[in-house]
Amino acid sequence: MIVKFNNAEERRIARLKLYKDDVFLIAHEALMDLNLPMDIVDLFVSAGKFSSFLLENDLDEREVMQYEIKDLRGETNDDKVFYSLLFISFVQLCALRKVQPNAVTVASALVGFCNEYEGFADLLKKLEKKERTRWFDGKRANLLTYELKCIEKEAVEDHRLTEIIEELVEESLGMSVDAMQAVEIVLSRLNDKQGHRFQEQLNTLRKTIDEKSKLQINIEKLNDIHNNEKVTLGYNGRIEN
Repeated sequence: MIVKFNNAEERRIARLKLYKDDVFLIAHEALMDLNLPMDIVDLFVSAGKFSSFLLENDLDEREVMQYEIKDLRGETNDDKVFYSLLFISFVQLCALRKVQPNAVTVASALVGFCNEYEGFADLLKKLEKKERTRWFDGKRANLLTYELKCIEKEAVEDHRLTEIIEELVEESLGMSVDAMQAVEIVLSRLNDKQGHRFQEQLNTLRKTIDEKSKLQINIEKLNDIHNNEKVTLGYNGRIEN
C-alpha cells in the first residue's frame, strides 16, 4: 500500500498534483515538522491510496478495518510514519464527506486508530490554524478584483484584454472558495458589459468554485468525527484543550 517513488520525475509530477489538493496544502507543513524518514510526496500519495481502498471496499467497521491497519503497519517500522499515514487518510476521508456518502462512517472507524497516537490532537490543532490562515487569500482576491474593476473603467487594448482576464482567472484558481467567489462577482459584471466575451473564463472559474466547494475540509466540522477529548476545534475562534 505504501508508495515509494524511485524516479525523481515521477515524484515531481505527483507533487505538482498535490499542490491542487486542499488536504496537502493544509496538512503538509504540520507533518514536515515531524521530520519523518519518508518523503512527503510518498506519504500523501500512499495515504490517498489507503483511504481510497477503505472507501472503495466500504470498510466502515473497526473490527474489519483492523486487519487492513495491521497490514499497513507491517509495511513500516516507524511509528510516526504509520500514524501520519492514518492521520492523512482520516483527513482525506473527512474532506470527501460531501461527495462520498460513506466517507464519514469510514473516517469514524479509522479515527479510533488515529487516537492511539498521542500527537493526533496536536496535528488537528495545527490543521485548523493552517486552514484559518488561508483566509488571507481574501487579500489576494481584493487585488484581483481591483484589477478587474480597473479594466472596467480603463480603455485596454482589445488584443490584450482576453489575455489579461485569462491571467487573472488562472491566478485566482489556487485561492479559497470565498476568494474566488469575490473574483467571480466582478468578472461576471465585466463579462455582461463586454457581450459575454469572457464566458469561457467565467465558466472555468465557476466550475472550480463548484468543485472546491464540495471538497472543502472545514476543520471545525471534524469535532463530530475525531472523537478525541483532548481537542475542540473552532470554539469561539479559539482552540480549546
